[in-house]
Amino acid sequence: MDGTATEQLSMTAAELSFLLASGGWPGETPRLLGLTDADRTDAVLSAGVGSLLLRHLAAPVDGSRLELAPAVAAVAAGLHRPRGFVQVGLTAEDHADGALLLDAERIRVLVAARAYRCYDISPIAPGADACEPLLAIADRFLHRHRPALATFTASPMADFARGVQPARATLSASADGTWRVVTRDGTETTAEDFDAAAAVMRDELGRMLSMAPARS
Repeated sequence: MDGTATEQLSMTAAELSFLLASGGWPGETPRLLGLTDADRTDAVLSAGVGSLLLRHLAAPVDGSRLELAPAVAAVAAGLHRPRGFVQVGLTAEDHADGALLLDAERIRVLVAARAYRCYDISPIAPGADACEPLLAIADRFLHRHRPALATFTASPMADFARGVQPARATLSASADGTWRVVTRDGTETTAEDFDAAAAVMRDELGRMLSMAPARS
């Protein structure tokens, strides 16, 4: 199964911290990305902008103003004030991974943490089904590391900021080849293959993604 995310970038924590700081109040996005107050110091932000300039992902214009490369500008728009998110956590006996989908309505980005405090970031094409890249990530991990579990959590950002527990659903692969989906309401569905389980989870993810309120 292939996802629909395009224009993947690899960025450092310092670069992301600078992009978040440049958009004013960053809200809950840094916490979801695993960034802390230490990532907002002047030294880190200076390292971030320096790295963007060195990699030609930004350029100075009109003195002190920066112009971001189009792909980086799209990432920044997705990071700033998303209306909601879906996070997938992947766990097996000796492995763990995950990804975060930020939904900023017109811009959606998929973020996956990598080694050395780097992140792979993929804007999702307008009109594309945001469920597909999430399921593609789960597909690869569950087939490779079974028995394994994919846990999907989702919330409007305003609810998350208030401490409301995100909605949760799981997709698991057992050692004997069976698959199980547990939806938000606790309903369990057993399937004989990934495609059948993914169809159930796709519907559930569609409902979870729709929880984010539309902007007026």
